[in-house]
Amino acid sequence: MYEELSAKDLLNALVNDHYEKAFHAKEQGRPVGWVSSNFPQEFIEVFDIDVVYPENQTAAISAKHESEEMINIAEGYGYSSDICGYARVNLGFFNKGHSEAMNMPMPDFILCCNNICNQLIKWFENIAFELKIPMFLLDIPFNVNYEITEERLEYMRSQTVDLIHFLEGISGKEYDSARMKEVMRISNETAKQWRRLEALSQRTPTAVNGFHLFNYMALMVCARGKESTTECIRKYADEIEKRGEEGGSFFKGEQKYRLMMEGIACWPYLRHNAKYLESKGMNITGSIYTQTWGRMYNNLDEMLISYSNVPDCINLERAVDRRKTIAEQANVDGMMVHMNRSCKIWDGFLLEMMRRVSNDLELPYITFDGDQSDPRVFNETQFELRIDTLDELLEEGRNSDGI
Repeated sequence: MYEELSAKDLLNALVNDHYEKAFHAKEQGRPVGWVSSNFPQEFIEVFDIDVVYPENQTAAISAKHESEEMINIAEGYGYSSDICGYARVNLGFFNKGHSEAMNMPMPDFILCCNNICNQLIKWFENIAFELKIPMFLLDIPFNVNYEITEERLEYMRSQTVDLIHFLEGISGKEYDSARMKEVMRISNETAKQWRRLEALSQRTPTAVNGFHLFNYMALMVCARGKESTTECIRKYADEIEKRGEEGGSFFKGEQKYRLMMEGIACWPYLRHNAKYLESKGMNITGSIYTQTWGRMYNNLDEMLISYSNVPDCINLERAVDRRKTIAEQANVDGMMVHMNRSCKIWDGFLLEMMRRVSNDLELPYITFDGDQSDPRVFNETQFELRIDTLDELLEEGRNSDGI
């Protein structure tokens, strides 16, 4: 039924269906869960449980300029301005009970995975306590080693038994291993199409507008194991490939420079950032933020390992190597780094990581201050001046220790 829709229209339709389905489940008396973005969605799909993702919702609220209101509500209840912007937006929404930009039903249970950060635990624990609802934590702590050890894998594997029992209790269904294989197959095909998008981004010139990929990440978070998502991402890749074959691009204007973006998108100013870069002929052709959703695997162990290799869960050496690979494959000329006030674990070794990448690859980079959700800590003039500086560095062909 989606054949006649463009990829963009299909994306919007599927996202709307996702929230409508959750509201319908709530109305019918079925349990609805809130889930962290990098929780293994495969288990959720197996049980066909209705869930929504607060991080998806807060990104949408932020992009639609409602985040400051939610943040003020949360801080009015005593939540510190130092905690994550996503958390404050969601806690503001939780206390207000409604959002004009992107509404979603309240949870009956919570699924949390701390492979992004441990602040998620306290954020979700607080909501579970307030509502007196069950919460399951899948513990995937920060990996100080370069590779995943057998001991670490066994620790993750052992928790899946309890996870299955928890989801059986929520859904009233028994675990189906054949269904898990099918969900994994679909998820892999979706990831294959996502990697195809990355490969198209890496072409010179590219028909991809790098900022557009951020929008499609919503489906990769909440519905990677659905065939409709596979179709949407395939359709988008087909459109890009066709545009490229015709000599065009979804990036408007001259493609003067190719950049790697480091960090989470500054959602309240996404349009501003995209437009200003476009005016300078700068296109995003590489980003670990988008790359992480192309996870592929052959079995349960490899799936768990993939969830232990998300950007905020790997050590400095592996983080550097991944950025260098992205920069080289995307053939970038320079890098822009979002010093995100919200994401403390990401920022922790960000400057040292970028210094190493810059020195090893002889690539200039600039930093800019901002936040994934809080518009009060971003300054348009600073961003534009930093991008102007990067433009000058690229024009002169000079390396930089970061500005």
